[in-house]
Amino acid sequence: MNAALLSGTERAVALFASDMPATYRYRPTDLNQIKAWIAQGAERLGADQVRADEELLRSHNLSLIASSGQPADGSAYRARFPSQRRISRAQSVAGMLPAPTPPPAPAPVPFTVHSFAELVDTGWTAV
Repeated sequence: MNAALLSGTERAVALFASDMPATYRYRPTDLNQIKAWIAQGAERLGADQVRADEELLRSHNLSLIASSGQPADGSAYRARFPSQRRISRAQSVAGMLPAPTPPPAPAPVPFTVHSFAELVDTGWTAV
């Protein structure tokens, strides 16, 4: 799992599972340490568990928004994230990091039409 490509919520899940202290306070100079904690947590959980926990955390956060602060049933959330202070801190730290950089898009495939007849043969129409 490439920690650099994780979403913000996936990063929070990884930070929760890492050795990051629950009392950690973000400092921009700690960026390498934070990346190391994210990689550590992602490695501990594995890709499938990070995704499952991310979905649980995201749905919990959305239910808080939809219900004005009272989630419908938080038992699965509380079982997975028993320390509210730690998950809150992990989400705060993950939110301070720059957005993940997606891999570059592949180069477009050149397509040249040499004649109208060639265009008709492909099934495309001229505009």
